Amino acid sequence: MLSLEIDGRWEPQDFIEVLGAIESFYYKLVQERLHRFRPPFWLDDEYLLFERERFGVLSFEAALDQLNARMLERARYETPSYRRLSVGRIQYASPGGIDLLGIGKIVETLANSIGRMKTYFDEAHLRSERDAQASLDTELKRIEIEKDRESLQALKIRNAQDALQLLDSHPDMHDALVPLLVRDQDAIVSRLAERKLISARVILGDQEKD
Repeated sequence: MLSLEIDGRWEPQDFIEVLGAIESFYYKLVQERLHRFRPPFWLDDEYLLFERERFGVLSFEAALDQLNARMLERARYETPSYRRLSVGRIQYASPGGIDLLGIGKIVETLANSIGRMKTYFDEAHLRSERDAQASLDTELKRIEIEKDRESLQALKIRNAQDALQLLDSHPDMHDALVPLLVRDQDAIVSRLAERKLISARVILGDQEKD
């Protein structure tokens, strides 16, 4: 079980975006495991060509969002009930929590990914306090901000690559899945930065269901 600790004032959009991002990340890994012996639907030549055309019209982020939405809709339909991600508990308080039930190895990967990003923001907060005390000039601050942005993107890519280590099928698709898994983490990153999402941990009880 993936247990999320939440804090502060959450609006409906916060729940929608965070749970949607986690569900999207989770089902990409589940779908790959379901399709070990046949290519997943997003490997269809016609589908890939269709998506490439749309990339020329939409922004990169919007194209990723539309592709993620289609993949998630299909995954919900195809995934057997015993592999589906479900809500075990939501406690809205300050602090509160959300418990999600799913395949053990995948929720563990999600918890580790969120934990790394939480550590990043904790360290960034400490750096910010030190910077304020040192009264750094504007240019130095700008350089540090740019470095932080690059580091966060690298961290999201690392999370995606580590998640894909769970998969042993269709390794040729791993590179294509990385930007989609990175995009899934954006909503989570926003709530970590706002200190609305406090932590993520795995509670024993889930079992791998192959």
